[in-house]
Amino acid sequence: MNRDTTSTIDGFIPQVVISRDLLDRLMVIFPNTLPVNIEISDRELGALIGVQRVIQYLQGTLQNQEDDSIPNVLKQT
Repeated sequence: MNRDTTSTIDGFIPQVVISRDLLDRLMVIFPNTLPVNIEISDRELGALIGVQRVIQYLQGTLQNQEDDSIPNVLKQT
């Protein structure tokens, strides 16, 4: 399988390039903290967990991009 694609039920979709600026902005908008209001529904808590899972996925994707960048690849040889 090509590393630049992701497998889906329908086939393959191209890998999206993630920028550090985008990820930093999302982390400001959606911080990894619970709200001050203790009274939060299960549904709201689930939504917050889902947001953090997306951010974690994007962090992993960005890390892979940075690891696979030409300067890093050339360092390994």
